[in-house]
Amino acid sequence: MKRQTLIFLGVIFLFVWGCATPGQKFIDITYFGDHEKTQTGQVGIAPFQDKRIDMDMGYVGYRILLDNSQETYFVNGMNLSDTLTRIVGIYFEKNGFTTTRVNPWELTPDGVIKASKGFKQIVAGQINKFECRAKKKGATTDMILDIDLTLYLGISDKNALKTIPVSMTLERTELTFTREKLEQFVNQALEEVFQKALVF
Repeated sequence: MKRQTLIFLGVIFLFVWGCATPGQKFIDITYFGDHEKTQTGQVGIAPFQDKRIDMDMGYVGYRILLDNSQETYFVNGMNLSDTLTRIVGIYFEKNGFTTTRVNPWELTPDGVIKASKGFKQIVAGQINKFECRAKKKGATTDMILDIDLTLYLGISDKNALKTIPVSMTLERTELTFTREKLEQFVNQALEEVFQKALVF
């Protein structure tokens, strides 16, 4: 019986080991928050600017495997700034707004006056840091997510510009690591960011 147990555990170990292979992996980043559509009006959303240094435009993080090799994670579509622009649009639409992509605008009150004609609000953003790191420790895997964004909200009826810095580090420990758990971790963090930063 003991021999059979050891063989079974050996098979499980080889299966898990075989599933963890270094290389490029892809995750789906999106917005799942539920809202009542209580707002009206049109919002203009400019493309987010990726200000990260020496990082691929689709890069979101990595995981260190048991043999110290590395899985590198990218967002589907290989463009994090485009993904965050799309997510912000989903957030506003779920609150009842209609959204339109607009060109980058001058991030000043005067820029709001020039760019916000026809829009209730205009939005822009910068990605200063965005990275998730995962590493197995003993029987668990630790995930650390660093997000540093600067959001800009132009309010047309006040000709005003709100600059909203967002900086957070979140940690989560999982018994087993999967791509789906990483997606959930990132998506829940972004849901919290936009709900708290872009209030009406």
